[in-house]
Amino acid sequence: MSLPNRGMSDDEPPKLGLPAPPPPRFWDRVYASSVFYPTLGWNVLLGRILKIRNWYDGIDEFVIVGARPFRRDVMGLSQIGVKAVVNTCEEYAGPVIEYDQYGIEQLHIPTTDFTHPSLENLQMGVQFVQEHVERQELVYIHCKAGRARSATVALCWLIAHRGMTPEEAQTLLLQKRPHVNPRLTDRPVVQAFLRSLNE
Repeated sequence: MSLPNRGMSDDEPPKLGLPAPPPPRFWDRVYASSVFYPTLGWNVLLGRILKIRNWYDGIDEFVIVGARPFRRDVMGLSQIGVKAVVNTCEEYAGPVIEYDQYGIEQLHIPTTDFTHPSLENLQMGVQFVQEHVERQELVYIHCKAGRARSATVALCWLIAHRGMTPEEAQTLLLQKRPHVNPRLTDRPVVQAFLRSLNE
């Protein structure tokens, strides 16, 4: 299924013994909490009111990267064929009741805003996406704005399962969703993920 741009496993990943990026510090969480509502409001202004940014964008036939879905969005996601969601928000558990109503499976890998997922969670997210893609099911990967945490998962999935180089994956993400963080490949967890693929 071809998805236009729109305005709106049981197996554990292997323990690789790679040096992991440090977990978010206390002040990272304090900062993320303090700016949550202003930045969410900014996202809504740009994406829903001014429509300067798309709320989500298809980056592959079966993968969407976007901002956090509200409860009222779930029916629309179901209507376009979304069967699974990767939620990278530590600050938001997602509209789980509505997901259940529409038969959408969520993987929640909580990640502090303005940081990146742990290597283990990143591997889990990539595996979850691929399992659904292999069933030809549409997957929605999101964080608060669809710029960094979610894009990190998408980037690593493109590298691991679409055979792209990191640079090619970054370029594709920027083509499909221009406000994605342009330096995802510099993130320590992405570098650790790349090393894990080479082992």
